[in-house]
Amino acid sequence: MGVDVERLAAQVQYLLDRDAIWDCVYRYARGLDRHDPEIFASPYHEDAIDRHGDFVGRRDEFVSWGLDLLASRWDAHTHFMTNNRVEIDGDIAHSESYVLFAQRRRDGTKVDLGGGRYIDRLERRDGEWRIAAREVVIEWVCAADGTATRFGRAAFPAGTLDRGDTPTVARPEREEEA
Repeated sequence: MGVDVERLAAQVQYLLDRDAIWDCVYRYARGLDRHDPEIFASPYHEDAIDRHGDFVGRRDEFVSWGLDLLASRWDAHTHFMTNNRVEIDGDIAHSESYVLFAQRRRDGTKVDLGGGRYIDRLERRDGEWRIAAREVVIEWVCAADGTATRFGRAAFPAGTLDRGDTPTVARPEREEEA
């Protein structure tokens, strides 16, 4: 019976660690797409390094660079994190997450689309998983016509590029039937 409990405890710990790692990776996209420097920095250890194309630097440098770049070229963007694979060995983990992104250019004429992978080394420090090193691999990019369709945003709540994103902050409530 003791062996079964130990095995079960190890399995539960693995699931808890994997969930914490996924939350860390997903938090990156949330902070990036809402232009929230605090959330955007939170997946990284303070001394983490990010290799993002021509940019190579520490967390705080990367957060400023990334948010400034997005604000300078695009007026809306969404990053989709998918297909996450994690290998955990004690307090070190390696993760590969696929990313799809869509970024509407400021002039509204084009939408830049792309896909790639985030290759991460994560470390558990003081009980918390965060990224210690990240390498971005871009697999493909293209541009599409950015002209709004008949399904434009007018009929939907508009998201904002900040922490006050109303639909997220307000959290929908169920209305009682009249």
